[in-house]
Formats: sequence, structure tokens, C-alpha cells
Amino acid sequence: MRGKDLLDAMGEVDNAYVRDAEEAEFKSGRRKRILAGVATAACVCIVVGIGYFMLRNVKDGARNPVDGESSGIQPTPGQGFFESESGESFADYAVVQANYPECVRFPEEISLDGEFSEEMEENYRNTMKKWGDERRERISASGNFKDGLYPFYSATMQEFLVSEEDTNRIYSPLNLYMALSMLTELTDGNSRAQILNLLGAADIGAVRESAAALWTANYCDDGTVTSILANSLWMRQGVQFIPETMKTLADVYHASSFQGQMGSEDFTGAFHSWLNQHTGGLLDGQVENLEMSADTVLELASTIYFSAQWKEKFSKEDTKEDIFYKDGGEIVCDFMHLGNVGACYKGSNFSAIRSELELGGDMWLFLPEETVDVNEVVKNSEVLELIRGHENWENKISALINLALPKFDVVSELDLIEGLEALGLSDIFDAQLADFSPMCENADGMMVSEAKHAARVMVDEDGCVAAGYTIMLIEEGAVISTEEIDFVLNRPFLFAITGADGSVLFIGVVEEP
Repeated sequence: MRGKDLLDAMGEVDNAYVRDAEEAEFKSGRRKRILAGVATAACVCIVVGIGYFMLRNVKDGARNPVDGESSGIQPTPGQGFFESESGESFADYAVVQANYPECVRFPEEISLDGEFSEEMEENYRNTMKKWGDERRERISASGNFKDGLYPFYSATMQEFLVSEEDTNRIYSPLNLYMALSMLTELTDGNSRAQILNLLGAADIGAVRESAAALWTANYCDDGTVTSILANSLWMRQGVQFIPETMKTLADVYHASSFQGQMGSEDFTGAFHSWLNQHTGGLLDGQVENLEMSADTVLELASTIYFSAQWKEKFSKEDTKEDIFYKDGGEIVCDFMHLGNVGACYKGSNFSAIRSELELGGDMWLFLPEETVDVNEVVKNSEVLELIRGHENWENKISALINLALPKFDVVSELDLIEGLEALGLSDIFDAQLADFSPMCENADGMMVSEAKHAARVMVDEDGCVAAGYTIMLIEEGAVISTEEIDFVLNRPFLFAITGADGSVLFIGVVEEP
């Protein structure tokens, strides 16, 4: 059983993406192409190697135990393969290993030092066209779905980012959306209905369409931008899981499945290895604290890794120390500086600018007005309205913007249960009410006992690197009966003592204690 290809990309996207790529070639001056018979050269950029973990695959020679065919999984370039301390890799526990989409690679540079021909020039042009066409298709795939996620973004943003504590707080809305989408496949009845309501989906079919389209639009490993999504299921040995559900998770969500002895050091180590591999090792400090217990039936994991360079890079020579003012004091840190003509957007209690990433989206920066707490900006619906429709934002001015941005490396951990309960997901955390019947046979008493999220974002003069994960741990909970019974041994009674195998070791009657 292998994961199928994602939905075909739909719709159209602005040719600006391809134009940006062409501009980047000629602005960099790093690559030169000779036109046959003409003594001129045009400047083209060397392919940008973004992100030190180009997560294309997992392990060389790994095989799918279900169908016996090679999975096509290869080592991560230059990084080898993460293994548990015991030496066992997560591939050793694989039941199904997901296939990731193949992206058309940005064309290789043509060197002046080597042989050159018209055929090489033509090949370059053809590859550039294929890359541009594929990129347009991929990005346009979510066109009919991305706007529907903004209510989810708004609800979760206010629940998980508003805090009275003076701590860094970050999370990945898309990653959480993917994890909850997978959870809809494992649940039914009111448990599923509550998740669908939070996701803003009419039914499970709508979730599948949306998740597949969002995956297509946001998965990129083409040599320009690294944006990697990955999902997995970690299953307890001996439990009879529903094959159709596991197949859907592999086909729609590219979810790999692994099965082993829950609570064992090796299986837990393999789980940690998978998380580290798919988050580029950025969250290893958080991953090492995640545990599995013998009571765990299934652990669902969803990850995201992103790396891109600034379209207009900061000069390291312009980075200078300055003061950052925070509640209760001030700190000295390195500020990056960049002057550029752009738009400054005004909201009711903030100002904002958009700093573009090279072929990979934007970083929005929101500055609260003087005396306005940042929590009030988080609560302001204009934040998402601006991100969603900045092209038509009325209150904006074009100006030379002198940006001073502190370099930062922030990490955040969230326990999601309280927040998700506040957002309407109550049943899945209650062993009496949770319905996990699509997941496995004899699902009575199953419940989500842990729901955790961690994210890290690093920003410097070159660009940004970010990673996040969401895990849902499903265990057998104690089902508490609503019926009350008074069981008072206030008269003669019988007792028995049994051994580990059920044998009756002692039995007797107590007439007088």
C-alpha cells in the first residue's frame, strides 16, 4: 500500500512568481550564459541552496513491508540519517512509507568553464519553463480553499497567542490544521463533528479536498524554497487498526505508518528520530522530552519545515546593537537594517510592513502603537484581513521604509488540550464520549491524552528558517460510569486472590473481620 499522488493542481496564479525568478537570475550576476554566435552574456543566478535539511526522503534502500517494493526513499543530502541511540531507524518499523511529491528542480547553472552548446541553452530554457509551469500549478492548487481557513486561523491565533505571561509565543496554524484534519479520519460521531466545526468543514470529504490542496500548494523542494510537510502514525503492536482508515491517511495526507512496542526505548527513539528528521533538528530539545507509554495506542504526528531567503537581503555590515524595550525592562540585541521603498499599512492599533521572501511568500511585521499591548493586536481582526487582502487595503502609504529588525531565534511549546477544549473539542479528551471507531477495533475508552505543539523561527540577515510539529497521543482511558453504586462490605463476604495468569491462589469467606 503506497500513498497516491496528490490532487492535480488547479487554477491559475500570477506570473509574478516566474518573473521574480527571472529577475533573481539577472540581479545576482552569478551565472553567465553564452549565446551561440553572439558575443554577449546574460546574468543568471546560481540555484539557491536553501535550508540545511533538504528533506526529500528518508533512508536509502528502505522497503515497504506491505508490498515489498522499494519505497524510493533516499538519504537527506549531506546529512546522513538520524537514528535512535540504539541504532534502530524509524524505517525499521515502517508499515507504509509515504511518497512525497516530486518538484521540478530549478535549472542548473551553465558554466563558462566547461563545454557550451545551443542544446545546453535550449535545455536550460525548457527546464525553466517546466519549473515555472509546475510552480504556478502547485501554488494555485489551494485557491478554492485557503480563504476558508481564516476563521480557523483567527480562533486558534487568539486562543494560543494571547497571554499575560511575558514569554515568546509562536505556533503553526497550517501544521495544527493538518493534524486536526488527520484526526477527523480517526474519529466519528460527535467527536468528528466537533473537529469539523472548528475546521469550518461541512464533512470529511471537504476536509480531504482542503488538506490535499493545501499540501500541494505548500510543499516545495525545488532548489529555491524549502517548504516540507510530513505526517506519520505510530501504532501499538498487536492492535487491529482499520486498513481503510490507514490507507486514506497515506493517500490523502501522505502519512507514513510505523508499528512497534509502545513505551520501549527503541520505538520511542525511532519516533524522536522521525520528528528530528522532518523538522531539520531545529526542535531536538523539545523532541527529546516527548514520551510514549505502554498505554499509548496511537500517536499522530504532523510536521512542517520552512526555509527561504529575503528577496532584499540585509547587509551584515549594517547590523548594530540597540535596545529592545520589554515589559519590566530592556535588553540589548543585534538589529538588522534595510532601507527600501515599500508600503506601510495602518490598522486601528498597529502599523505593518511586508518583507518579501525570495520566491517564497512574505514575512509580515506588525508594530503596536505606543501604549498598546501586543495582545490587543493579536485580538484585532484587521491583522488577518490585511494578510488576506493587502492589495486592496485603503489605509496605506508608499514610502522609503528604514526597517530595523532584531535578529531572533524564538521557540515555543504549547499544551493544546485546554485551548482546543475552549474551541469546542471536548469529546476527544473524554474516554466516555470519544469515538475512535474508524481507527481500530474495540475503540471503546480511547481518548486523546496529550496534544502538544512546538515551533521555532530563526531570522537573520539571509532569511528565515522555521519548523514546527503537532502530536496527538491516543490512549486507553478509564471509562467512568455515570451510575452510582454503594458497595459497603458490612456483612460476611467472599474474597479471592489470583495470580498473574489468573489462577486462583486464595479464596475465602470473611464472617468476622
